[in-house]
Amino acid sequence: MKAPNDIMRRVRDEARRRGVRWTTQRQAIVETFISADEHITVEDLHHRVRAIDRTISAATVYRTVNMLVEMGVATKRHFGSGSATFECEVNKEHHDHLVCTSCGKIIEFHNDAIEDLQVTVAREHGFVISYHRMELYGSCVDCQKQTGAAEA
Repeated sequence: MKAPNDIMRRVRDEARRRGVRWTTQRQAIVETFISADEHITVEDLHHRVRAIDRTISAATVYRTVNMLVEMGVATKRHFGSGSATFECEVNKEHHDHLVCTSCGKIIEFHNDAIEDLQVTVAREHGFVISYHRMELYGSCVDCQKQTGAAEA
């Protein structure tokens, strides 16, 4: 498991190698992003970093997050809400997602039986999996309570 300082050093060194100027604003954006323990939109990240430094522009946040995606530090996902969300990939184990179509809540999960079944199905078809992602859409417990619906 990499420490946050190791991640920051890796990102800073790679940014400089790419000719990207490393500023205190980029430092704040990356620190805030890697400390976020959930999927986050650029808008939410911008709001958080503006609490640290009011001069950070949305454009700087967008450029920095896109750089993190290019570096493999972040993953960009579209869960049907209209806005892309991003999650830090460093120090994360593989997981899949349950996405509430009512409130947008994203629940991460891992299930060994599902992982094993995917390998079995691929093998039966002579297929080699290089990567996968699973997203299941429906209603979370809170939204079910609000609507009185119980999902089976």
